[in-house]
Amino acid sequence: MKKKALVAVALIIFAFAAVTYFVYAPKSESVDFFAMDTYMSFTVKGRAADKVAEIVKERIICLDEKILSRKRDGSEVNLLNKNHGGKLSAKLGKYISDLLDVSEKSGGKYDFTLGAVSDLWGFGKAPAVPGEDELNAALNLAGADKLTLSGSNIEFPQGVIIDFGSAGKGIVLDEIKTILDDYEVKEAVMSAGGSILVYGSREFTVGIKDPEGGSGYIAVLHVPQCCVSTSGSYERYFESDGKKYHHILDPETGCPAENSLISVTVISQSGILSDALSTACFVCGVEDGIALCEEYGCEAVFIDNNHGIYATDGIKNSLEITDGAYSFADEK
Repeated sequence: MKKKALVAVALIIFAFAAVTYFVYAPKSESVDFFAMDTYMSFTVKGRAADKVAEIVKERIICLDEKILSRKRDGSEVNLLNKNHGGKLSAKLGKYISDLLDVSEKSGGKYDFTLGAVSDLWGFGKAPAVPGEDELNAALNLAGADKLTLSGSNIEFPQGVIIDFGSAGKGIVLDEIKTILDDYEVKEAVMSAGGSILVYGSREFTVGIKDPEGGSGYIAVLHVPQCCVSTSGSYERYFESDGKKYHHILDPETGCPAENSLISVTVISQSGILSDALSTACFVCGVEDGIALCEEYGCEAVFIDNNHGIYATDGIKNSLEITDGAYSFADEK
């Protein structure tokens, strides 16, 4: 069986105008680093910019190592998975509560307990198509409905694996916003894998990456301060016997979600929502995905494999298509 593993980076890119602004702005500071298994970049403008940049870097690394990482020994999530439950910190309890709400409102299409299933597929390591029996066994160890919350405690069956891979980058953005507020920062931009925070009082330009693997972007969003997250079938995938398998799994089947979508971008004031909803909407599909975003007051852009673009009403007029191969689906 021939397999080819591919990983796409830079899921969303900034339009050059936004980047240039920061490069030449006075009293700005930038820091680039690797954390949470992805490349991160932070640029800040304002008083004590150098101090803020260092605090942001340290806070993100600490957030990953102490709380979110399921594979780092001693982190909160790692210990919960080992002990199939335990006492939750206030932060982790809030994250889990928020994600359980997304799971419920998406009809189970979003699930952050798919760790055992994801491990079977081996994305980023040794990718392989799992056998039906082992996939069914792993699916029996998944499901947000298996989590029982009681005050600040959580319990779940042994073998269930909580995984924040579909929400962690968004959580980072929310954490950073609190730092920027505390230090009265004028403007900042944070890129954490497929999630971006633009912070400040002006309008920003954010590019949506070509989902077919090109180096550029196919559209740009003109947005005020917000969080923007993209999930796409191009991010992590492998090919086996001529078929492509991407990493966005359908909780019902345990297999890569199969619909016409290749990319979903969600815009929200909440980082955790933008990140989790981009995954949920990819699995839900266009119609149900739009309804889910509307329920949360978020905006979204969907791209299908026929180069059709669907956008929620609140963002369509702020979306500029820059690649002639793409157009709004209702204009085709």
